[in-house]
Amino acid sequence: MITRHTVGNALVLHASERISTEARTVALSVDRDPDNDIVILDLQHELPFDIWDTVATELRRQRLRRGIRLVVCGARPETGALAGQWLSDRLGRPVIAPFGRMIPGAAGLLFVHATDLGGWVCYRRGQTPVWQSKRYPVPAWDGAAVDHLTISSTCAAEPLPGGVWLRESRDEAAVAVHGSHLTSTMPCLPDAMPVLVGCPGTAPLRLDDIARFWRGLAPEGREHARFVQYGPVALPDGEQFGQALADLLRSPVRVFTGVPSGRPDGPAMFTVDADGRPGWQVFAEELAFRPRETLGAKAVTPRILRHRAPPELGEPVGPRVYQYAHDAVVEVIPSGLWLRAPEPPRHADRIRAVPMDPNRVRLVVDDPAPAAADRHRELAGDLAARLDPATRRRAAVQPSSLVAPGRPGLSARGIEAGTYRHTTGHAADLLPAPSVPAPVPEPVPVAVAGPPAPSTGEVAATVPAVAGPAALPETTLPDGSGLPGPGAEATGPHGAGPDVAGLHVAGPSVVGSEAAGLPGAGLSVVGSEAAGLHVAGPGVAGLDGIGPDADPPEAAARDVAGPVPGGGAGWATSPTMTLPVHRPVPAPVRFQRTPGDDARGVRPGPDLDEERTWFRRAFRREIAAVSADVADVLAAHPALAGGADAVEYATAVRLYLSAAGDGLDQALRSAEPGGHVPFARCVSAGVRRLPVHRGVAYAGAGLTTADLRRIAQRRVLTDWGFTNALAEPPADLPGTVEVLIWSATARRTAAFETGDGVPARVLFLPGTAFTVLQVQEPEAGAPARLLLRELAVEEPPVDGRVRFDALALAALRQHLVRRTGPGTPVPAAAARRFTGVPGLR
Repeated sequence: MITRHTVGNALVLHASERISTEARTVALSVDRDPDNDIVILDLQHELPFDIWDTVATELRRQRLRRGIRLVVCGARPETGALAGQWLSDRLGRPVIAPFGRMIPGAAGLLFVHATDLGGWVCYRRGQTPVWQSKRYPVPAWDGAAVDHLTISSTCAAEPLPGGVWLRESRDEAAVAVHGSHLTSTMPCLPDAMPVLVGCPGTAPLRLDDIARFWRGLAPEGREHARFVQYGPVALPDGEQFGQALADLLRSPVRVFTGVPSGRPDGPAMFTVDADGRPGWQVFAEELAFRPRETLGAKAVTPRILRHRAPPELGEPVGPRVYQYAHDAVVEVIPSGLWLRAPEPPRHADRIRAVPMDPNRVRLVVDDPAPAAADRHRELAGDLAARLDPATRRRAAVQPSSLVAPGRPGLSARGIEAGTYRHTTGHAADLLPAPSVPAPVPEPVPVAVAGPPAPSTGEVAATVPAVAGPAALPETTLPDGSGLPGPGAEATGPHGAGPDVAGLHVAGPSVVGSEAAGLPGAGLSVVGSEAAGLHVAGPGVAGLDGIGPDADPPEAAARDVAGPVPGGGAGWATSPTMTLPVHRPVPAPVRFQRTPGDDARGVRPGPDLDEERTWFRRAFRREIAAVSADVADVLAAHPALAGGADAVEYATAVRLYLSAAGDGLDQALRSAEPGGHVPFARCVSAGVRRLPVHRGVAYAGAGLTTADLRRIAQRRVLTDWGFTNALAEPPADLPGTVEVLIWSATARRTAAFETGDGVPARVLFLPGTAFTVLQVQEPEAGAPARLLLRELAVEEPPVDGRVRFDALALAALRQHLVRRTGPGTPVPAAAARRFTGVPGLR
């Protein structure tokens, strides 16, 4: 049974006895839509199976002919999109529904966020859904603040309901606290886009990051941008925030002196203390800065574009000037108020150029002569007593001779002791302390096996540095199983030379373990021939993978602990694993086969006691090496630290993201059981706790036109390894095909990436299925593209029954049209993780 009530500007349909608090709050605060009827579905509890038919019947009874703006409360984010298309088809009316998570903002704003292209989508019967806006009501600058962007390794641009935020990307805990506050308090101004810079309590933001953001901003975004110094920024010594931006960008810039709050038609602006708390309500609200004409030239005094004047100041007698007494006026200046004689003195520009202090409001008193100074000081005391209590507590009465002494230059540091300002010199104090390097083990010898090999000099020039702990007794490989023979081109992960058969390494670390915080040492070559590198620990053998189109190798690798799992003994009694050398996908393409339960990287159910026991025994050295770094990450991200097993799962993720995990995905895609399975299951348990990325993800692939046509016929691709993708468009991924994936559950790994990692990486868990939306063969001037959509676990992957395909395809196409900028560079050593198509060997 559905009950309907009109609340505020909305029609509320609810199944329970009372309207929920969430639905009532939205209905009472949302603004009237001049073109659509606002309908709120309050779905808070278990609902009858025929709920949607009942909703359609109730809407028909209203006999309305306009469109519907649909708001769904108490349901999963995808419910709005499903309900929007279904109601549009049933009622024959356009329905605007949220695609993504709807977040109520300040003053009735409805903000829809799904990381990339989330927003209000219009559904019409028989037509492709059309993305409309990110916010409702729609500001003039809405399209300029839509996507979450990675600006640099330490900075991200995050869209907010009321603007956009350039902030530190390494301290998620501090960002979450301040982001929640900004979401609920900062209104959406119709004609001004606040660009908040910095985050209190984090490292200073660099001016270079602001410049990168500005270069990628659309013209309408630049027109409406208003910069706000919300946290520490690395500024030149003695320089104002706005002036530094104008000089850097070589363009006039507008700056809000505080963070807006309240109603969008008349917001109040408050400064921000060093700890992020509101300071005092500013009088000069918006300033315009012009760049210096030449380097080292005198800066132009900032111009006040907008200000507030409480009634206590008196009647206006000029621009920003008010008659306070018959012989004195009050002028609004950036740093506060200036009480002076009716005629401004010759040093007026120096007073007006005094920078603002977020912790105190200046009441500057003109003191040209002792008699006038006493009079002005008396009036200033009276004015301070009449201001609101919050401003009065922060007021500081200062004589003009102290604030702006008669000298050519004005030192902001000299008059602003205690001002909330951070320079480059302060950045070192806020950055994390460098970790102590681990002890370097002895060099690892290279054993000789196989056919004639190159000389020592050739091997030294081609074999990369391999890190690992001290060697235990050596192991051997089967003779070149699936590996190139003499004279063949190297296909190992780092081009290890023509006759290097494989790598045997202690623990999962093969190459570049120092990046993961593991102990490392250079490689020492022994002898004149090299066929394999031997190091103790969980063995990593250079075996080619087994796909559905290839026969398994005749010989299985052996390890010092006994037969390798998958070749006889179970992994639970043998703490070793076999990982193939990571190599490009051969042609023609081979699709993965479905593994049995004992070879899957995700185990159903929460019980991973056996896998954790195996992981602790097999990776005891690596766990000890990275334990301090992992503990720091968990301390900075409380959401990841729940449970007694959090450290082990987090360590598994950290190791997978290093060179240790280079062969794990190929091993999983071989559909064979082995020691890689418990390792993958521990990684999966840790990945599940990471933040979700919804929206576009990117990869590359080297495929022919024939390969693309085979993939198009396949329709659904299932990847039994971890699918690595990027949340930002890449700049230089190898391959001939651009792969775009519409993600619903991929996880962001930035918290566990090392210094040379990939902060924009996202991971799909093993067993994730993808539907092929479109295959675009290469054309003149346009690359080949493969457009995929992640299928939900409960979604039947059958032609004609899958949902969201049209919306995801439209979103991907729109993203391609709107995409600008050079893209995010990917380190060459990590690029191979992002080169491939899900579901292929």
